[in-house]
Amino acid sequence: MTIRTLSPPPLEPKKEILESPAPKPRRGLWWLVVLAIAVVYAAFNVEDFDFLIEKDGGYDLSPQRKEKLQKELGEYDEAEQYVIFAAEAGYYPCYNCGKQTLIYLNVGEVWKYGSTRIGKNRRYGNVGIPLGLTYLTEYVGDYTICQKLEKIKIYNYALLPENLKRSTPLIRPPGNKVDF
Repeated sequence: MTIRTLSPPPLEPKKEILESPAPKPRRGLWWLVVLAIAVVYAAFNVEDFDFLIEKDGGYDLSPQRKEKLQKELGEYDEAEQYVIFAAEAGYYPCYNCGKQTLIYLNVGEVWKYGSTRIGKNRRYGNVGIPLGLTYLTEYVGDYTICQKLEKIKIYNYALLPENLKRSTPLIRPPGNKVDF
């Protein structure tokens, strides 16, 4: 007697396993995110549209716009060239000292030369000047002249006796990151 065994029917993979369902289109709220970004951008970048007024059949700047122009032009005429120096001997931040981040300054030694159109309070208001340093206005006048004076003083800093007595003289004052 022979025993016959029936071969099992061929295995067919289940379609549910092999075939992944078609991806459903995402109907998320991406458009809402784009709209929100556009609204925020517009809120911070759109100026007041009342900058023109109609006058005598033509156009003129609004009084607010004229006032802003005069204020900004005035800043160019009343600029300051200043020096920040050590009022107390001590260590102060140095941006030109290579790997060292601090430099010792004696009383009266220059930390930085600068010029500003907006004055000390608006220039250094919230940030402030490091403790122990003092701001002194050296010249008030045309902004171009202030910048020229600043540049001359920064370049000539290398020749100051306080700088030449250092073991490694600096190219510019310790508080000036660049030559202007």
